[in-house]
Amino acid sequence: MSGSGVIVVGGGPHGLLHALALARAHIDVTLLDVRRPTPTATPRAMTFHWSMMKGLDELGILDDALARGLVHRIWSLNVLDGGERMFFDLDVLADDVEYPFTLHLPQESLSEIVVGRLQEMSNVHLAWDTRLTGLDQDDRGVTVRAASPDGDQVFRGGWVVGADGPKSAVRRAVGLGLPGITWPERFVAANVRYDFAALGYEVSAIQLDQRDGALVAQIDATGLWRYTYAENVTLPEETVGERMREVFGRVLPTGDEPEVQAWAAHRMHQRVADTFRVGRVLLLGDAAHVTNPTSGYGLAGGFFDSVSLVEALSAVVHDGASDEIVDRYSVVRRRVFTEITSPVSSDSKQLLWNSDGPGRLEAELERLRRATSTRDRQRQYLIVGCGLESPSLRSPSVTPQ
Repeated sequence: MSGSGVIVVGGGPHGLLHALALARAHIDVTLLDVRRPTPTATPRAMTFHWSMMKGLDELGILDDALARGLVHRIWSLNVLDGGERMFFDLDVLADDVEYPFTLHLPQESLSEIVVGRLQEMSNVHLAWDTRLTGLDQDDRGVTVRAASPDGDQVFRGGWVVGADGPKSAVRRAVGLGLPGITWPERFVAANVRYDFAALGYEVSAIQLDQRDGALVAQIDATGLWRYTYAENVTLPEETVGERMREVFGRVLPTGDEPEVQAWAAHRMHQRVADTFRVGRVLLLGDAAHVTNPTSGYGLAGGFFDSVSLVEALSAVVHDGASDEIVDRYSVVRRRVFTEITSPVSSDSKQLLWNSDGPGRLEAELERLRRATSTRDRQRQYLIVGCGLESPSLRSPSVTPQ
């Protein structure tokens, strides 16, 4: 690969979408991942925020994603005790965004779409079952060492992008940590067959309760739903399944028992690297920052990291721009996480899974009643999501601070 090309490490949603965006920008791409994307029953990322729809369209994959996914425009807040319901209607954003809807699409479906496109592109090399073991960089590029079933491999590129998740091998290779906090709860995501719509839940819903807050979302048209709740992390993970039956016993009508098809438990964090750039090595998505899942901003935030980084690398590779624009990427995208993604996600988490303080839940319900009371107030509440996309890095007003 030429020295102007980019090596992307990580074949999850962020890495795949970033590789596709780079390739469409006429930049040579090599994508490395330790495993080939394959279908799995394990609950994984599935919610594509409304702010991402225009970007997916610009990548040429929105139509395919809509054909496979589940579109929704209404988001309900369901109070478990008493049955009160409130609603946000994404149509209030119709004057602000081209696609005022959110998409539920299983991660494996996105992977199939994107990998299919990448396989058709002559400037893309896919290296599956390949694990990064080290890297060295100089003024002209980066040499990546990797292990594969065919033996040790060496790749050379102008830049390396780490999109390999919270335990990023790329981030560790350049000596960066991921400082921040870990919440005292784990979240449990369960794929279940149960008719939550019959209980008054929209395709995307938040269940509000002092004890049993949850995210509830329909996965597809077959009746499969995702139910995500939290529990204290000190409880043994091997007995999650037993406690899950107790959870459903409390929240569902007497005698109802959903068919649990699969579940996964994960720690929750608010963490961010000190910088997203070390020389010619760059970070995006969960390799650069991690947040809890309650806001849906994690996947979207990483997507807009990619949008900004493609702009920066295109300016350097094609236009001969100073790599100072890559410094802008690091500063601006880190600021989006610290000033928008993390605070909003932390507030959402506290509402959903830590609302048992005296009077806290009722105070939050009053705030939400007001926010949903008129279309203008709904818009004011939702429009914050536009802040996940940062301005063009070519703008002279966008400077590192």
